[in-house]
Amino acid sequence: MILILSWSGDETTDIIIDELHPMPVFRWNLDLWHHYEACITNKSFRIKDPAGRVADEESVMAVYLRKLFFNPCRIDVPAGGSEEAWRRAELEAIWLGMRDLAHEQGKLALVHPASTGRWGKIRQMRVAQEYFRVPDWWVIAGGGGMDEVPAPVVAKTFTGTNMGGGLMPVQEVQPSRLSADYPWFLQSKMKQASHDVTVAWVDGELFAYQADRSLFQGEDVRVPSIEWEPLVLSLQEEQAISKFMKRTGYSFSRLDFLKVNGELWFLEVNPNGQFAWLDLDRKSGLIRSVGNAIKGVWEKNQALHSNSQ
Repeated sequence: MILILSWSGDETTDIIIDELHPMPVFRWNLDLWHHYEACITNKSFRIKDPAGRVADEESVMAVYLRKLFFNPCRIDVPAGGSEEAWRRAELEAIWLGMRDLAHEQGKLALVHPASTGRWGKIRQMRVAQEYFRVPDWWVIAGGGGMDEVPAPVVAKTFTGTNMGGGLMPVQEVQPSRLSADYPWFLQSKMKQASHDVTVAWVDGELFAYQADRSLFQGEDVRVPSIEWEPLVLSLQEEQAISKFMKRTGYSFSRLDFLKVNGELWFLEVNPNGQFAWLDLDRKSGLIRSVGNAIKGVWEKNQALHSNSQ
């Protein structure tokens, strides 16, 4: 059996399950945790879904990690905290704990924790400049150094935390007008960028796509409504991405770039980014590659399990 840790609204999980057919798949939607019965002990785990199907440590031969979201996706937490925030944090700990357990047992497919530690955006940007062009960026806390930030810049966030009226989108800002009461992650605006480029890294395979920036509004759009077309990378670009990804230690990621005068400028790497909307027609091979990676882990552990009987 293949266990997929996900949430109920994830269409990527729907597509991957279809790709894995007819292999036995058990989907645990942790946002609907109260619809399942789960017990994890020092010896094993057992999960029962609303239909009565059961996944246990004996039968699960591969685990695939998807995103964990809740509906509503974000909540505003009062200063004193809230029970819902606590509940979500506990479920996220279970989600990560199941990932780490599968990783320890050699059952985790593709979305592994980095062997070289966590790669937050600051570390990403510092290391990426060894392999790519990287826009200038600043992290400002307490206002120090803000007068040295030249416009135009865009403001980004390190997390997906709700600000009270929703999530803060990537947007152009005037540094002189930013409040010193908040920390800021700022990046030079690449006004000459002609395309957004995203590259999926699947255990050494590269799948690249681009979108014409003249066709959408905003600074950072990566959604299915925008037409993304397959992109052939140069040998030099492929080599740079491969070297960078091997440095991170991730088995899967999606890398985002801007194309300026035909040259790629690095923005970020997302170790579990959404990707299915890039290959909805199943023609570029991305969905097939992800499915094969999951099947490979299942087949390996199924053979080991059979030989131990």
